[in-house]
Amino acid sequence: MYDSQQNCLITAAVSRLQQELAQAAPVLTQHVSRWMQQLAGGTEPAAYFTHPQAFPSLLLPWWLEKSLGFGHDLAFQGDLAYSTINGYYAIRLADNLMDGNSSVELKLLPVLNFFQTQFQAAYHPYFAADHPFWRFFKTTWFHSAEVTFQDALLADLEVAQFEQVAAQKTCAAKIPLAAVSYRSDRTDLIAVWSRCVDLFGCWHQLLNDLFGWQRDYSSGIQTYFLAEAERRRHPDEPVVAWVAREGFAWAIQTAQGWMSALKTLAQELHSPDLLVYLELREGMLQKKANEVAAGLEALARIAAVCR
Repeated sequence: MYDSQQNCLITAAVSRLQQELAQAAPVLTQHVSRWMQQLAGGTEPAAYFTHPQAFPSLLLPWWLEKSLGFGHDLAFQGDLAYSTINGYYAIRLADNLMDGNSSVELKLLPVLNFFQTQFQAAYHPYFAADHPFWRFFKTTWFHSAEVTFQDALLADLEVAQFEQVAAQKTCAAKIPLAAVSYRSDRTDLIAVWSRCVDLFGCWHQLLNDLFGWQRDYSSGIQTYFLAEAERRRHPDEPVVAWVAREGFAWAIQTAQGWMSALKTLAQELHSPDLLVYLELREGMLQKKANEVAAGLEALARIAAVCR
């Protein structure tokens, strides 16, 4: 998914973050580094961002610039990666706290000063203070905060709320896309690439809700998938039985609708790399769904007998 040049840029961006944080806040960085390692599941943070199932926030601006036919400005792309990685950590820290999934995040809250400053400062060399890019930046960044807060308040989500709130938590990925578009004098591309982020956000978030439903249910976290479980299951039917009977298949089918729209959009964007990526992710999901389906069929039969 990531070519050798981009892999090098991502590795360099993570190293830059660690070095600048260590210089700015040497005591704090020891604890933050452990948190970053924990998020990465014991792997290197750079590998975490290039994981096949990660949201493609680093890939999208790379593909957009490539689709313009001018080749990559590696220094610019390196700064975009650095900004996006800092932005991710800022969002993830806040999101973990809002979801109640925090372990050390509350004590690490002061590092938001660093992450948010570096996220924004990476764009300073490219856009003057009065450039229209900054209007887009502020609107999108503030929207990211708003939907993260709204998502924690919502219960009994309908599909419209899911699309407009929960799936919008990845909307900050539009900022580097806008940066590429403004810098290339192709502001006409901002809306259509932003639509790509919106659609992928729906697909990505629903699958997160699906494969993490047991954790969310145990923690009392409201998600669109669990809201549909409440609406669709029989009055005396446990959630796990509904998931086995129809819920899993419903979620996969619903996600496929967004994926189909994404693949159509990728053709309009003239990005064969994006289309190949989407087909790869679609294939990965189908393989995983097939592996799960056999076990769910057996569980559904047991649940039916028990009822």
